[in-house]
Amino acid sequence: MSTSDDSAGVATEIESTLRRYPGIARARVLRDADDRLVAEVLPWGTLSVTADSGVLAELASMNLTETRFLHDEIFVDEAYLRGGIVLRENAVVFDVGANIGMFSLFVEARCPSAKVFAFEPVPEVFAALQKNIGERGLATRAFNFGLSDREQEVSFYYYPDVSIMSCRHDYTNWDNEVELIKLYVANERRNGPPGRAEHLAEVEGLAARDFEFVERPCLLRPMSAVIDEAGLGTIDWIKIDVQRAEYDVLQGIEDRHWPLIQQISMEVHDEAGSPTEGRVGRVTARLAEQGFRVSVEVEEMLRDTGRYAVYAIRPGYDADPRPVATAHEVDPGSVADWLSDRLPADLLPDLVVVVNDLPRSPADLPRSPQGQAS
Repeated sequence: MSTSDDSAGVATEIESTLRRYPGIARARVLRDADDRLVAEVLPWGTLSVTADSGVLAELASMNLTETRFLHDEIFVDEAYLRGGIVLRENAVVFDVGANIGMFSLFVEARCPSAKVFAFEPVPEVFAALQKNIGERGLATRAFNFGLSDREQEVSFYYYPDVSIMSCRHDYTNWDNEVELIKLYVANERRNGPPGRAEHLAEVEGLAARDFEFVERPCLLRPMSAVIDEAGLGTIDWIKIDVQRAEYDVLQGIEDRHWPLIQQISMEVHDEAGSPTEGRVGRVTARLAEQGFRVSVEVEEMLRDTGRYAVYAIRPGYDADPRPVATAHEVDPGSVADWLSDRLPADLLPDLVVVVNDLPRSPADLPRSPQGQAS
């Protein structure tokens, strides 16, 4: 093997290890002008990640446009971590409607001690989910089925070009989805952060396309069956985003299991003139009956789309003694120490640098970068 092959192999192994560090979205290892091995790391949630297609392209996904949307919604806006919801150390978390696993990645990046159960029924999307959690060495358990009110096999319409809108064939409302895309773009152009014109143009282009779908038979199971099989004594947080099937998920929880559930974040469809009309009221009433403190919000970017964010918290959960997990700080010294526990000395980089963007070539590296030598 040539020296260049050896160097490439070393860089690949270091980069692969760094992707497992909580809070690191992407890593690159290069030789600088002084022949030092420099590991540059890009944290999750930085604004530059949105513009940097590299970090998102490295994820297994259906398409880059929706992956950017998911990243911004979950990592930047923290859409599910609102309404008083908290993520505690050693939490048990259900990711219902996991898609490619962006929410699971967020939970593991924020709280490595969390135990995540991710549910995704569509086989093609599930394969991407498995790849993303596998490559990062996450403890997330992934299940190739969805959650509903009972065990059944149901036909799903899977849209390869916009997988986040895939759903049960009997719950499809494509006209509403197209209108959602248009309203989202319009709201983001008015109220969203700057520098996203190209991304929004790509999203807008989705509404103009003639979408093709693939029909897939998918397994659905009740949540209570999973709780029993896993032997869970508590569930700290359930995130539900399942394209008009959210009430079915709640119906799959038996009365004996409701006291185990501490928090719920969910997207609820309440679309005028459709079978979902009035659902926010039904969902909030159901949660209130089970003893939750419930709040409803409308995200500005989804205003007038019939999508609502519902948050439910069990009174007393704020007294839980476990600390709340905060954003995992990515600093050079901690990363270098972490690497030294996982790699042999001859594979350790000479320098670890936290960046807001990644260089394209060794020439882009500063001659004397600030960082922490390992």
